Amino acid sequence: MQKYFSLLILSFSLLTTNMLSSQENLEKQIQDSTKTIEKLKYKQQPGLALAASKIFFSDKRYSISGFGEFNYVPVQDNIDRSVGDLELYYSGLYRFATFFGYRFSDKLIWNSEFQIEYLHYQNQDTGHEIVIEAFFDYLYKDYLKGRIGFYPLTIGYVNNNDEPIMFYSVNRSDVERLITPSTWIEFGLMFYGNISADWSYALSFTQGLNSQNYLSGTWVRQGREIRLDAPQSIAINPQLNYTGVEDLTLSISGYYGDSGQGRTVETNGEIQEVNAKINLTTAYAKYRLGEFRFVGVGAYGRLSDTDKIFELTNTEDSQGQVLGNEVYGYLFETGYDLLPLIRGNRKIASKESFLLDYNEMKLIAFARYERLNTHRNLNMNLMEFNRNENDLSIWTAGFNFNTKENIVFKINYQYRKNHFAGAVNSVNNLLEVGMGFIF
Repeated sequence: MQKYFSLLILSFSLLTTNMLSSQENLEKQIQDSTKTIEKLKYKQQPGLALAASKIFFSDKRYSISGFGEFNYVPVQDNIDRSVGDLELYYSGLYRFATFFGYRFSDKLIWNSEFQIEYLHYQNQDTGHEIVIEAFFDYLYKDYLKGRIGFYPLTIGYVNNNDEPIMFYSVNRSDVERLITPSTWIEFGLMFYGNISADWSYALSFTQGLNSQNYLSGTWVRQGREIRLDAPQSIAINPQLNYTGVEDLTLSISGYYGDSGQGRTVETNGEIQEVNAKINLTTAYAKYRLGEFRFVGVGAYGRLSDTDKIFELTNTEDSQGQVLGNEVYGYLFETGYDLLPLIRGNRKIASKESFLLDYNEMKLIAFARYERLNTHRNLNMNLMEFNRNENDLSIWTAGFNFNTKENIVFKINYQYRKNHFAGAVNSVNNLLEVGMGFIF
């Protein structure tokens, strides 16, 4: 373990040194293009992260914004890639997203995202994914606003805070990848607004997930898909938020609906419809106290018809998938900015450039504990079949170095333990390095 911590410190130092040495060259290359880009105001519209919210607070009729991530994870030779989701075992990730927003009037706003992501594993498996958001907001009154189109669901914490400067770890937590399948975008209709100065709400009606794509180790994650056809079922996504205490946010949200999409299976000579009802409830708390930030997240879910899902996915090309009837996950995370301790009361000459602003710099040390289980409860008829089960305890510790408010370099060390006796996808002593930015 000592060599991993040494590598962690060395990698972090190299990242910082390389960033500073290449600063002047990068400034010259992009100075002209950045003059036309309006600076972010670092405000959030409900259901959206910072860059995605830019059009709602822009002084112009249109806005261009976006974010990028570049992450590296040393190759893990013992990973079972049959989990089916490349994001859970990749060695390199490159993600770039750009938003274009247009204000038709003070009440009608168009917003859109085009995101492309490239992942690879040991230069053998590669994955390319394109994500699109496109929606209208109608701002009728403070207590009643509407959104229609393809947009992120208001569920969990990171799904609406998914830009790299908004969460500490190199990768999103497993609780919010395996239990709450972030990033989660659906086609739907959403109403939101403020009930009072302290309370706000959101209520969405969206197309349901597709149970035919579920995989054992990732629960309902693979059921997300962008479809233009008429959905066979409608899901409900409510959220309630409380911000009545300074620097404190409390939120509870959920997702409830069918995921069978009208499909049927034959059981004992009888044709039966697959309902695959999902009941997923999440909550989080975020609190700031001086240089400390604390985040706690919890999620609990239930899925019906797992025996029928097994039959639905038991095809010639694939063994039937054993899904958990009951799942849960939670995490606790805290971070502290060390830079005020290092600087003390000394005054530093103000200096600002494309990559560096002494007044916005942060050096955050953070730690997080996660506990989750994708198979908290199983259908008794499926116990004998093989499955990828994630019954995980995960400790993560690392650093964020913000050279500016919108640029971050990250490094963290992760210890993972799978308590499932038949686990073949066991990863320990994981080092992750990355950087991200928004504009």
